Amino acid sequence: ERLRTIAAAGTPRVLALSPAGTDQAHVARPKMWPELRVLTELGVHLVEPAPGPGANWSTLDRADTFALRPDVILTDIRAHAAPLDELRGDGYGAAPVVPWNPEPLYGPRDHARFLGLVADALEG
Repeated sequence: ERLRTIAAAGTPRVLALSPAGTDQAHVARPKMWPELRVLTELGVHLVEPAPGPGANWSTLDRADTFALRPDVILTDIRAHAAPLDELRGDGYGAAPVVPWNPEPLYGPRDHARFLGLVADALEG
């Protein structure tokens, strides 16, 4: 309920992505990922990339990724994802970051922890 209350108080733009190096990112399509669907159901405004190729992700260059104007970034923490700092560089460092594993979470504790981290980031 905390996250629902925070989300209802404003409309911060949340962007979920998997960094792919210094010049591009795979931007998540929220409807395709279980935890992102939960966030949407709780009222969190997840940024949706434009329609195009890729069922789960839309691959964008750095400028197009940050042109989506995220207030909070959920970044893929799996081993194959590049560090977000490489993608951000010097010009895109303002938005708070929440670690996100696109794979399904393994239980209520992990789920609650993730929702709490998102709520903390939205509160600023």
